[in-house]
Amino acid sequence: MQSQNITKKMNPLPNSNHIVHFFLDLYRLQVGLPEPDLRLMSARALTDPQKSREMTYELNVTHRGKGHSRRMSLNRLGDDAASKSTCYKVIYDDLLVLKIPPQPVVDFDRYLQSIEWERRISNHLAPDVTCVSPSLGAILKKFPEFQNDGDLSQTASEKIITRRVKKSPDLQRYLKIRGTFVLFMNLSKYLFFDQVIEKMHRQGNQLSDTIAGSLDIMGDIQAFEAAFGKGNDTIFFNFTNLQNTYLRDMDPLLQQHGKDSLDVPEYRKRQWMFDQLAGKAIDNERDQLPEAFILDRKRIGAQVFSREKKTIAQFFQLIRSDIRKTTDIRNRNISGGIISNLMEMLFHLREKNTAIRDLKPDNMFLAGNSDNPDFFLTSANQYALGLIDLETSVNFDKTKPLEQPILAGTPFFATPSHLFENRYLAEVFHDVPRTLYLQDWFAAVGVIYNIVTGKTLFQKTGQLLPEVARVRSKAITKGEPPADVLKHAGWAFWHTACVEFREAMATNQTIFKHLPLSLGEREREMLLVETLGAESLLLNQIKSSILNQSFFKGDEVRKNMVMASAEKITDLEKNWPTGKDAQKASPELNRQIMAFLRCLAHLKKSRTTVLQLRPFFEKESSDITAQHLVFQLFRLVFFFMYRPEWTHRKHPEPV
Repeated sequence: MQSQNITKKMNPLPNSNHIVHFFLDLYRLQVGLPEPDLRLMSARALTDPQKSREMTYELNVTHRGKGHSRRMSLNRLGDDAASKSTCYKVIYDDLLVLKIPPQPVVDFDRYLQSIEWERRISNHLAPDVTCVSPSLGAILKKFPEFQNDGDLSQTASEKIITRRVKKSPDLQRYLKIRGTFVLFMNLSKYLFFDQVIEKMHRQGNQLSDTIAGSLDIMGDIQAFEAAFGKGNDTIFFNFTNLQNTYLRDMDPLLQQHGKDSLDVPEYRKRQWMFDQLAGKAIDNERDQLPEAFILDRKRIGAQVFSREKKTIAQFFQLIRSDIRKTTDIRNRNISGGIISNLMEMLFHLREKNTAIRDLKPDNMFLAGNSDNPDFFLTSANQYALGLIDLETSVNFDKTKPLEQPILAGTPFFATPSHLFENRYLAEVFHDVPRTLYLQDWFAAVGVIYNIVTGKTLFQKTGQLLPEVARVRSKAITKGEPPADVLKHAGWAFWHTACVEFREAMATNQTIFKHLPLSLGEREREMLLVETLGAESLLLNQIKSSILNQSFFKGDEVRKNMVMASAEKITDLEKNWPTGKDAQKASPELNRQIMAFLRCLAHLKKSRTTVLQLRPFFEKESSDITAQHLVFQLFRLVFFFMYRPEWTHRKHPEPV
């Protein structure tokens, strides 16, 4: 596993302000200013941080009396995790991702080891999963001292750059921000995952832009019917009357301001109306009209609109409905393709015995066969999903000793198992490799929800993870078993996760239910194998719980309990306190019996639930929807990572 050199005196880590000034200093060198001079250098924010996560800055450098300026953008990725690097997305000529280690790294060899760790995982996954790992050249090639190293392959160039920096330690300053080495990754060839999702779900000025661009459609009945279908002709003709009224009122107004009505083409006057309806500024310079005309035109337009409120409202509703329909069709197609590619990635990770353990939109990109994303997004086989930030990843090939990965994860995409060492996972779950790759499957549930809705799924559940980390640390200090902490944390975590998942899916049921997926044969087979594995695990737990209890004796009784339905066991639990057998037993024994029955009922419900969707993965011809997939992924993780025998309390209700 990679390690990091930690200075004895903990220095504050770089923040966004330090990153901006790092690139300002890079720009200084590119311009040719030999030494930093605050009088000749400045960085100015052009974006309000209260309104946007992605900040744009203007960098200014004056050299030999001439001013130079350029822009860069900066966006913080993800959330804080004490044991994990902090990532930033930077656009400076190229799209870069910067990783700030959780503790300052000052030793160059240790820095190279951390790069090699991610490169090893990346090479292991290639070519099935494209990964971008950190490199020295990603940033150093932007500095003048490294721009003439020749046109070499990336591997050869990286070796030459590494030798140069080792030979001349002074060059290492270009890899540091505020005294700590920073990892740099170049994603210039790829499309950032969150850009696609944000564009899919961005509302923005779509309504306004569509209204302003409706001039041609609202001037031709055939174009109108082609756009909105037949049956809305009344709206078209009412709106035509509105346009005619507006035009009649504009002509006298033009004459009043010293203009002949023929000086402005009719289509321009009509466009004024659409622009005003859309709330857009009207281009007066183009029409060369006096300033005094602006207010009068706006006033007259408002008067016309006030008399035709119903017609305008119907027009707006028609536009909104059309935007929603068009957006839904487009997003359904794009979402289906991305989800299919995500499942293909999960297949390759499982086949390669690798778990990423911090799978999330911020750590993913799209690698397409075209420079035009609008083109390749229309077909899932035109692109694949790639990964960055592999520092939490681990390979669990059975031919090699299992390495201990970093204990970290992003709260909205992680489970309590992310925070415990392998030896405790083995003690609690008895299958460490499966625990590790199912961590990615849980994250995939959140990623799919984000793809389809543009929102974050486990908001409440994710807030439990910092508390789990705190309780774990406290338990270790007190000498308490960490495995017990994991079990208790699992109960609270999965209670919240089940409720939150159920509510979110109920709210978005329609869109998930009507989103068909095209999963390959390998992905279906993988889901079927995991489904059968979950069913077998639950059946073994059912048999074991019945065998290990001493309340219900006799082979026939135990056989009947194995065969009994979840409903029958639940009825037995409900009726037990008032039954004659309960009267004979002590309160403590009755408590144990009730706990056993609750545990057994939960296991039987879980087994029935996990098998519900089995037919969809058995037949290649069956239609699988996003709803089928996301429910099964959640169930497979939940039924493995929650064990009802851990507690006597009420169990989470299977979804």
